[in-house]
Amino acid sequence: MLRVIYTTLAKSSNFAATAATASMQVGSFRKQSTIIKQNDGVREIVLNDPRARNTLSCEVMSSILDGITKDVHDESLRCIVISSTGPVWSAGHNLKEISASSDGGHAIFSQLVDIILNIYKSPVPIIAKVNGMATAAGLQLAASCDMVVASDKASFAASGVNIGIFCTTPGIAISRVMPRMKSSYLLFTGFPINAQDALTAGLASVVVPEAQLDGETDKITQSIKEKPRAILAMGKQFYYKQLGLSVKDAYDQGTDVMVKNIGMEDAQEGLKSFVEKRKPNFNKK
Repeated sequence: MLRVIYTTLAKSSNFAATAATASMQVGSFRKQSTIIKQNDGVREIVLNDPRARNTLSCEVMSSILDGITKDVHDESLRCIVISSTGPVWSAGHNLKEISASSDGGHAIFSQLVDIILNIYKSPVPIIAKVNGMATAAGLQLAASCDMVVASDKASFAASGVNIGIFCTTPGIAISRVMPRMKSSYLLFTGFPINAQDALTAGLASVVVPEAQLDGETDKITQSIKEKPRAILAMGKQFYYKQLGLSVKDAYDQGTDVMVKNIGMEDAQEGLKSFVEKRKPNFNKK
């Protein structure tokens, strides 16, 4: 299945047309229930409709896709953060839209899949900054990011089963980051887990007190910005590719990637700085 996902990623190209319709500049702009802002190489996509529990309406998902794909190959962009306002990070799909759809929600579900495939495909790390409940498709979105930075107020649930809708597509995301026994617990019961349980299960990368969430996220993005962009992009691409390979094929291809990496200008600078016992002076491109 992972091999199929990577093949789909490699072939995906239709996102560019959607991304091209959005305006993205340093500073910020508001597009309906989503705020997208960029500063010093970090782009933040803020889910900003707390009254609607930051549901992933078609309009919101379109904005998220714009934020993930617009000018993604601009070397000044180093990292993307998806955050939210209010006590709910995201309650998942807009059920009214699904109920009103003529195709049983197929196009709506596919819209989120397109976002997720572009998260994997993005050359820059994408971080979910979670300070509240992430449930159903919200859980799916968070679990599909490269990292989840959570506050101790965060919680996670696959709650669709409580209203007779099994979280099938969210299950795809969480089964790739969590052990089977824990992911099946979420999927079959609809019970939430807290941030610490999510950390233990591999769903969260780090958990900090709520007051430290901004600082922890800034620390992570700053570390990313200090690394060579091209090397991180190459590493991320192969990381997801190798998940679908046999161990032998992964090592065969990974060795070639390592050799390519060593030949890059910033890697040579890193080796030289190590020998000279100084910090590397990367060009960071």
